[in-house]
Amino acid sequence: MKLKHKNYKSTTLNRFDLLGNDEIGLSKAFAYLLSIEPNILYRFLRDIGIFINQTESNYLNTTIEIERKREEGRTDIEIKQHGKFHVIIECKVGKNRINKQRTQYLESFDNEPQKVLCFITQEHDCNREVSNDIDIFYRGWLDIIDFVGSKDFERSEIIKEFVGYATRGFKMRDQKEVLIQDLSDPDEIDRYINCRVYRRDVTFGSPLYFAPYFTRKASRDEGEGVCYLSKVLGVLTVRSEELSSFKDELLIYSGNDSEQVSRWLSGVDQNSTKDPYTYYFLAEPVKLNKPLLKDGGNKKGRGKGWIAAMIPKNRCVTFEEFARRMVLAN
Repeated sequence: MKLKHKNYKSTTLNRFDLLGNDEIGLSKAFAYLLSIEPNILYRFLRDIGIFINQTESNYLNTTIEIERKREEGRTDIEIKQHGKFHVIIECKVGKNRINKQRTQYLESFDNEPQKVLCFITQEHDCNREVSNDIDIFYRGWLDIIDFVGSKDFERSEIIKEFVGYATRGFKMRDQKEVLIQDLSDPDEIDRYINCRVYRRDVTFGSPLYFAPYFTRKASRDEGEGVCYLSKVLGVLTVRSEELSSFKDELLIYSGNDSEQVSRWLSGVDQNSTKDPYTYYFLAEPVKLNKPLLKDGGNKKGRGKGWIAAMIPKNRCVTFEEFARRMVLAN
């Protein structure tokens, strides 16, 4: 790693860049930030359901540890206050997904009143394992960066360095923008229109927006094509009977709108099965003036950057291209 380039007066790197561009480095950087910035620590603890007073006494009695070796494995970050709480955090970067860690550390918790297992991933991996006495939270690195980099903390130099390290070194802003998928089943269309929920087979990743493509078979009054655009507020992969265990997170997704949460729960209950599905919890759909259609014909390269023929699973387009198509349609 070159620290200083020719003709530069000093290094262009910050202290966190020295940790390298892997998930071990990022987890260490986040743990260090939690240990040096009490405001960030307590903001994070509140976000995962631990509500304790932000006092000097509580901060002095809190320990933060990295790479703790246990019989079950080595944890990334542990936060603990004896007699109050114990948090274990597992970090993933890129397309690395949580596998055995979902249950690996359930026996690693000390006997504290509140136990929390938190997974922080780049792909918004939201598969769930339910434990009766352990609260389980899933967060994306974008969520962490957003609250760390908020105006409340913008004056802190070390926070600026952490945000720069995470966004530059790990391409955290390279998030899929608009997911477009064919939608023809009447039940799924009703789930989307009336309950603001999109259900699909288990998948990973979280786009910013969802835009269903109503097929000709759907025979919708709006016509064939993309007729609506919905902001994705949250994504969970669960069995329908498990969803009630995550009402607190649904409230967070909805901005504490209980009516919205009730609508989502109703949408998940429709035609429910015992199989796990990935559910997108959506804001109120925005209706487009005219439907957006697929690129037609057989010309080579058709659909590049857009959609054509059968839309593949997880087809995402940029918001810029989506807006361009809206302008062309009008």
